[in-house]
Amino acid sequence: MKRYYLFAAVAILFMQKAFTQVARFSVEGNLCVNNELSFVDETSVTVTNWNWDFGDSDDAGSSSSLQNPTHTYSDTGSYIVKLTITSNGSTYTDQKTIQISALPKASFSADSTQIQFSSYSRVFIDHSESFHPISHYIWNFGDNSSPISTENTSTLYKYTENGTYNVWLKVVDNEGCVDSVSKIVQIYDRFFVPNVFTPNNDQINDNFIITSNGITLFSIEIYSRWGNLVFKRSGHEQIIWDGRMSDGSLVSSGTYFYVINAESGDITYDPEKGFITVFY
Repeated sequence: MKRYYLFAAVAILFMQKAFTQVARFSVEGNLCVNNELSFVDETSVTVTNWNWDFGDSDDAGSSSSLQNPTHTYSDTGSYIVKLTITSNGSTYTDQKTIQISALPKASFSADSTQIQFSSYSRVFIDHSESFHPISHYIWNFGDNSSPISTENTSTLYKYTENGTYNVWLKVVDNEGCVDSVSKIVQIYDRFFVPNVFTPNNDQINDNFIITSNGITLFSIEIYSRWGNLVFKRSGHEQIIWDGRMSDGSLVSSGTYFYVINAESGDITYDPEKGFITVFY
């Protein structure tokens, strides 16, 4: 009977040792190509030796004897990472399979055609490529303003002055993988006054719209050929006239004289004078 109990006790100890995972580790960092990962030993017993196998090659750099090493994977793929420790003359192993993802490829364009009447404005459009969905975009517009983080694939931004700006885009995918790119964007001041429009409600050239930088405030006065004031507006970044007088009626076809003055802004404009033709 005593031999039976002794055998049972030994069997229990053997099973406890067999099913107790002595070696343990975790991986910290974003699982991306060319991103440094930290491998953290979480073994709770006294360890005399550590042997890490990162599973990516036979080179010396694919292994380490440090307790908490770092490692960078240069290619995408699935890798089996093994930690073998020595404790009290015995060896124990833990292993994990990790998946290394490709980095996104950041790309963008700065579109001015969508903003027809403000030369200081741009629509920044993302063209990035990514294996995993992109979670958010971080824009730095190069004008000392705070970076903007957004989930939208396009962002409208208006500068406060003309100049050359180095614009940065950082993209972050759902796996935390990051890429960034920069481009030089030229912002210029433009002032353009059309000389004809047709307010006939056909959705084509229905308004008299002046292109400006979108920052400076302007005033405008429009007179008939007899010197009668038919339209006046002050303190607006955008000057738009739909061909109507103050009583809401449309002006007659013909030629009208305008005077435009800048009321505020860093750029000094001389008064702009000219003629606008209205026809239906």
